Parts: sequence; structure tokens; C-alpha cells
Amino acid sequence: MTQAALWAVVPAAGSGSRFAASQAKQYIDLAGKTIAERSLATLESAGIFQSIVVVLNPLDKKFSQLPQSQNPIFELAEGGQSRAESVLNGLKALADRAKADDWVMVHDIARPLITEQSLHTLWAAVNDVKQKTVGAILAAPIYDTVKQAEGTTQADAEQTLPTIAKTLDRHLLWSAQTPQLFPYGLLCQALSGAMQSPDAAAITDEASAIERIGGNVLIVKNSRQNIKITTAEDLQLANYYLSQNDTLN
Repeated sequence: MTQAALWAVVPAAGSGSRFAASQAKQYIDLAGKTIAERSLATLESAGIFQSIVVVLNPLDKKFSQLPQSQNPIFELAEGGQSRAESVLNGLKALADRAKADDWVMVHDIARPLITEQSLHTLWAAVNDVKQKTVGAILAAPIYDTVKQAEGTTQADAEQTLPTIAKTLDRHLLWSAQTPQLFPYGLLCQALSGAMQSPDAAAITDEASAIERIGGNVLIVKNSRQNIKITTAEDLQLANYYLSQNDTLN
């Protein structure tokens, strides 16, 4: 087992515009607790992190009302204009302590159903000396038949109905989740380089930045219950999962 330290960065600076709520979605109630409380409580209780950096919108006034705000394991950093910039800001907050070969888990605050078991499984994956890797992500297999559209993006679909370009092989497809786990120094390098490139908008998660520089990233199978709360439908589904699974409450 590696002796390197493990840190966490939690991007929480997004506006949540697709949720169409009057407040940032991480502060919406989910079965008696906010989404943020649930996500952060699991990271804390896992007992594997040296520190957990929560990256907030500079105008955020609600984090201070959470019980986690009083826990010294949590520290704050200011978010940027993109996810990549926000995560990089969180990494910079650790610059005086984290070593290049330490590890960092990046977890979306809007995935409140992450479990301690999944965190430990991901951490164990990069400690397996049989696997040559520069990192690992949690992901769930895709069982739906997946179509690639011809020339029309999802954002355009309400105005122009898309047509099918081709059917993708679902047996090769995975739905990426978080946490995503990489060495501290490598992730700093990958995100810094990606943000300066013409294709910066294509960096939608940490793995895509690592892929861009040729990194070999493991896929660790995880439950589909580890959903990201993006829409009101997702919130309904999360409430259902909580009502059916005592280990998530």
C-alpha cells in the first residue's frame, strides 16, 4: 500500500442553472438534509483524507450555515469560471502541503449518494500494484442503446429535432462519475495545460484532462445510484433511492 497522503477537492462553485432553482442546488433539501451536507458528510466519515477543500462561488453565503463549516478538516477555496479552473484553484490551496506524488480525489458536491465503500474501493484501485495506472474514476455501465446525433447538439434539440448519425456500442460505454482520483502533481499539470489549450471546453472532468496528455486511467465499476443532481427529476430519483436504502440515510 502506498504511503502517499490522500486529499479531496470538492467543486461547488457552479450556478446549477439547469436545475432552475432559486438557490444553488447543493443547498436544496434532500430527505431532511441539504445535498451538500450529504456529500460532505460521507467524505468526512470515510476517514481517509488529510483535508477536504470545498471550492465555492465567491458570493456563496450559505456554506457557513452547514455543520461542516465548523469542522477543521474542511477548508475553502474560491471557484473560477469553469470546472477545471475551480478544481485547479482547489489544488492550489493545497500547494504548501501536498506533494507531487500524493493523491487527490475530486468529487462533485452534487453527488450526495456516494458511499464510504465506493470511496475505499476507488482508493484501493490505485494501490493495486498489479495495475499500471495514473489514476482511476468511478463509473457505471451504460445499458441503454446510445445514439449519436447528426449535427444537432442537445442544447439545440428543442428548436431542431436531431437525426441519428450512428448507434454506439454500449458494451464499450461507461457513464463517468466522481470521485476521480489522480496524483496531485500530475493533475495540476494536466488541468493547467488543458485550460491553455484551444479545446479547453472539452475538459468536462478531471479524467478528460489526464486523457489529453496520454494518461492511463482505470474505470472502477460503481452503482448507478451515485447520480449527479442536475435536474428536478434527479432529485426525485435521489429521494427514491434514499427511501429504499437504509445505508444511504
